[in-house]
Amino acid sequence: MRKVLDFVIVILSLVAAAFVFTGFDMEGIVKKMNQPAAVGSKELEANPGTAYEGRPAGEGIPEIKGQAEWEEVLNDVDYVKVVPKSIQKTDVYSLAEWADPFRRRRNGAVGKQKATVKQAPFDISLDYVPYYILELEDGSHILAQVSQSTAKDIKKGKEGALPIGRKRGFSQSAKSLLAPICAENDVPTDYIWYAVDNEWQDRHSFEILIGKAVVAVVFFFVLAVVLELLADKVLGKKKQQGQ
Repeated sequence: MRKVLDFVIVILSLVAAAFVFTGFDMEGIVKKMNQPAAVGSKELEANPGTAYEGRPAGEGIPEIKGQAEWEEVLNDVDYVKVVPKSIQKTDVYSLAEWADPFRRRRNGAVGKQKATVKQAPFDISLDYVPYYILELEDGSHILAQVSQSTAKDIKKGKEGALPIGRKRGFSQSAKSLLAPICAENDVPTDYIWYAVDNEWQDRHSFEILIGKAVVAVVFFFVLAVVLELLADKVLGKKKQQGQ
């Protein structure tokens, strides 16, 4: 009986720790310590060839609040700040641009190539960026890829924390996987708003991974100890009652 109970406690603690790992906003904490400077229209004019996706939006960046404004945005050219009314995560992901496209063996040798697109409830590897559905103020919807901390800020209504991004095309494989949920929500699948700072993510992805892992491990042990103490208490009372 005790061995079975210990096994159940370990499994429950592992499942809970996995949810903590995926849900804990370590990225947001790292961003507060290493926040990149805001980018406004003056910076864009002075540095036309620089990639600024995902950087905090500064002064003079056009705001997109409806479908008509979105349709006027030039693909891969205009930097805009999309101001959504709500955000919905899909279960479709694409391989992050900063991620190693190959799995590495322990000796460093190149292994199997990673899938460029996948469908899953969550991503533990942190090598993939989810697609989101953004609802605009006029009730229309667009697809987007933003960082997970940005998605949390949007859910909390933190408009000031929104980044800038560009309208992009995306793969047919992702479109096929997104087709059912997009049809259900009347979301066009021709373009996405891409607002992920690939350079920042590349520099900080490892510390984000380690931070999330540490929090999840600590949570696992704390929860397991608490559950063990509760189990001892319950079993102790039953033993007393049986005497």
